[in-house]
Amino acid sequence: MKRHFIVLVATVIAATGCAGSSGGRPAAAEVREGLQAARRSYWQEAHFRFSAAHRLEPENPAVLNNLAVTLEALGRYDEALQTYKKALELAPGNRSIRRNYARFAEFYTSFARGAKPKEGVGDATR
Repeated sequence: MKRHFIVLVATVIAATGCAGSSGGRPAAAEVREGLQAARRSYWQEAHFRFSAAHRLEPENPAVLNNLAVTLEALGRYDEALQTYKKALELAPGNRSIRRNYARFAEFYTSFARGAKPKEGVGDATR
């Protein structure tokens, strides 16, 4: 499942792009490093990088989507839900963000009801 996240995240970034900041390290550099970390399932590092990009570009829906993916992977589901909603609010027509949100919302609903995830979910080697 995590591999699925990475593909969607990379698609969002490639489609949306990421502008630089007014000084220091550009958000795009943080996003690139975040994607590399996510591909390796280094979710803490990916979260750090996407958080840095978010500080530089707080209204960038692609960055918010990436941040939500890392929050989800780290098990911070309430934060992930709010972050996905913010990304969707900023880019309601973005298919990748809508797809990520819909997939997460389905999981989150089951999780909130106490359902256990299916075996193999979250296995980055699949």
